[in-house]
Amino acid sequence: MSGLPADLALDAVQRNLATHVIGQVILRYASVGSTNDLAKERARAGAEEGLVILAEEQTAGRGRAGRAWVAPPGSSLLMSVLLRPPSDIAPTMLAGVALCEAVEQVALVRASLKWPNDLLLPVGAGEPPALRKAAGILCELHTQAGQDPWVVIGIGVNVNWTPEGNIDGRDLSQYATSVAAAAGHPVDRAELLRALLQRLDARYLALRHGQRDELFAAWRARLATLGERVEVRLADGVLHGVAEDVEPSGSLRVRDDSGALRVVTAGDVEF
Repeated sequence: MSGLPADLALDAVQRNLATHVIGQVILRYASVGSTNDLAKERARAGAEEGLVILAEEQTAGRGRAGRAWVAPPGSSLLMSVLLRPPSDIAPTMLAGVALCEAVEQVALVRASLKWPNDLLLPVGAGEPPALRKAAGILCELHTQAGQDPWVVIGIGVNVNWTPEGNIDGRDLSQYATSVAAAAGHPVDRAELLRALLQRLDARYLALRHGQRDELFAAWRARLATLGERVEVRLADGVLHGVAEDVEPSGSLRVRDDSGALRVVTAGDVEF
């Protein structure tokens, strides 16, 4: 582990890590192409669920809709978690709620979600404050006949670095923030990671005991998108309307400008 930033040393992370499944094995790298790709390789090779892949840098990191995800080494949490769920565990809801809970616990700021799973944190002194994205989640599910399903949950969190400039044609100052910026002080990455692994573990165990309705309610309550006018970029065009609610499956209900109710299962939302 030489050459890796000392603030995220594995012994510090795993010290008093009270989890049953997630984080029993943590692998940390200075640089990888993508933690999700590496976790998928391990999954295909038979790795047990709960494996966590950490990287200080990703050279081919990606977010939803194929967007690039970049961060300077030592600034963020770039990680993937492998799960082998017995049934549909709603990984998007699981990761979104657990991340909100961990950030609130460590940084003491209110966290919410942009549908389906972008972490939003308050910026500025307005009332209500503006919300900016501080983390993204990318879940990749593998199902194949004759094989047990598995899912890789990729999470990228801007901890002590706020993105600037333009990427993919977007002015990041209008979209992005960090946990440290929202908290008003630097944030201990090891403490945040430990809290996140513990919340993921607790929520996952609850799901395995059938508590999906409780998770859905917690996820729905975090969605800042609901009640807002939205623009949804779909594969076949752009939808404008008001985000009215979500379905238990996770789909977004949008009342479009003609008054028709549209159900969005996948799309890029701005509001």
